[in-house]
Amino acid sequence: MSNCEKVNLFKLQGQYLRFIVENHTELNILEHIEDCEACREKILDAVKNDAPSPDYGNLFQRDFDDSTVPQYSDYENPLNFIDARIYWRKRRLVEIIKNAEMELDDLETRL
Repeated sequence: MSNCEKVNLFKLQGQYLRFIVENHTELNILEHIEDCEACREKILDAVKNDAPSPDYGNLFQRDFDDSTVPQYSDYENPLNFIDARIYWRKRRLVEIIKNAEMELDDLETRL
């Protein structure tokens, strides 16, 4: 980074903005999945076959080491599992975005 604090703050601001945009994009995709039959079918196939989906990373993998994440074994219906994972991830994203926006606001007061 530069020796100039203001330049460093501008670079950090850009990193926060990119992070916020990327998380908003993921949130928009999850909201789309809730209503798109074609996307839900693709995810359902991946869940049933226990195969990772390149489009969604490990979000819908059956087993997750984190106990706060909905587990496949807790659901009789795979669609309910998918909905639970979407709901869980959306809640996390909203929290992450909110925290990043607060940090960005604080950073921008120093610019």
